[in-house]
Amino acid sequence: MKYVELIKSVALFLLILLSLALTFTIWTFTPTHKTIEPSTTVETPIAETKNIEEIVRPVKLLFHDEELVTGTVDQTNIEVLVDSLQQWEIKNIRLVQEEAPPATLTSYMHSSKRTVLYYPGLVPLPVFDSINNIVDATIPESSFDRLIIEWETLANGQPTLYFINTLSGRIYKADIRPEDLDQFQTEIGDQAANYETYVTDETIGTLPIYVQKGQVEKESVDYVLEETPNAKFAEALLDSPSLGLSADLMTQEYTDDSGALMRENLTTKSISYIQPKAETSDPAIPSDLLFDSLSYVNAHGGWTDKYLFAGMNSVNQQIKYQLYVGDLPVFSTSTTTDLDIKWGIDEGEEQVYSYVRPTYQLETEAEKEPRVLMSGEEVLKALSQGDKKELATITDITLAYTLTRREGDSVVTVAVFEPAWYFKANGSWTELTNELTGGRELGLE
Repeated sequence: MKYVELIKSVALFLLILLSLALTFTIWTFTPTHKTIEPSTTVETPIAETKNIEEIVRPVKLLFHDEELVTGTVDQTNIEVLVDSLQQWEIKNIRLVQEEAPPATLTSYMHSSKRTVLYYPGLVPLPVFDSINNIVDATIPESSFDRLIIEWETLANGQPTLYFINTLSGRIYKADIRPEDLDQFQTEIGDQAANYETYVTDETIGTLPIYVQKGQVEKESVDYVLEETPNAKFAEALLDSPSLGLSADLMTQEYTDDSGALMRENLTTKSISYIQPKAETSDPAIPSDLLFDSLSYVNAHGGWTDKYLFAGMNSVNQQIKYQLYVGDLPVFSTSTTTDLDIKWGIDEGEEQVYSYVRPTYQLETEAEKEPRVLMSGEEVLKALSQGDKKELATITDITLAYTLTRREGDSVVTVAVFEPAWYFKANGSWTELTNELTGGRELGLE
């Protein structure tokens, strides 16, 4: 028994030494495995990134003054108002009417002393706020496609803006400072008399559609197209893409380990991307859909030419950006002229389900030729001869470019942009051709 205490002391001493050794080992231990690096993205974007104010823009501006309506689609003129609007203080946004009938919408938009900014698609108010200065603490998740500036100061001296959704009839109202209205009248309103006169025909559409009254002169433009290699899009959109051949052995397909697929479309000068696992029936929050889509295209530098926000369907999470040349949208029956993105969800994470876009860029302007088109009055007269039920479905009439291609035997592809009148009915754009106008020749005169 006399050695028991000695044995305990020795054991305790050994345990202390073991503890010190283990502690030292932990402190000085260096793992032998390599650190896992995050996956890399494309290092060289295809084109420059864009800010939201460069993509979400009004495309027409109208001034209503007594019996005279003047307007412009010139982006240089519209830019003056857009820049001014960014300096205004917008506050006290409130709902005026949930489902206003067409007569009420017409009264708000087209009464005297009103200016109307036309957006080609419904713009969520939080997106508008990211460009402009809404000082309210809470901004409704609602959308508009017409912004109305009321010129005349009301009895209480508070100038007013109206945000109108022409599809649902929803109207929001907001206040601006008197000095902001003074700035508008000085910098923009005084120039309205110099713009083109605009006219309408009450038999066309459920809301008035205004077009330029006089004869229209525009130039046709030829561009040499530069093709972005499909492999560059694959590198940007897929995770470690692998190259494969499609069933026809002519076009290329790229895939990755996630099951995503990108394929070239030779006939339409485009690529289509799809991630089948991300298909969903869940709706999107409109502002999130627009912000996320802008970030997605910016991530790979997809703004290869001038593209403007053209509209969205938040129910199926789809959004579109339209190609523009100068101040006019571009349409084609043979060549893709827009970015079409549809979102989905995979394993709880939002990601792109499908993406269709052009592979070309308008590299070099090759040739211009003057063209004289029908006046807006003649366009309205031609359309008004149609079936009354069909006329009611028309929601817009605009000048645009029709894109065709000249390829021939040369390795160079030339894109031909011819100015033309288009009308929008049931959500689709249709060229106002000679057959629809009674056979009148359009073009150089």
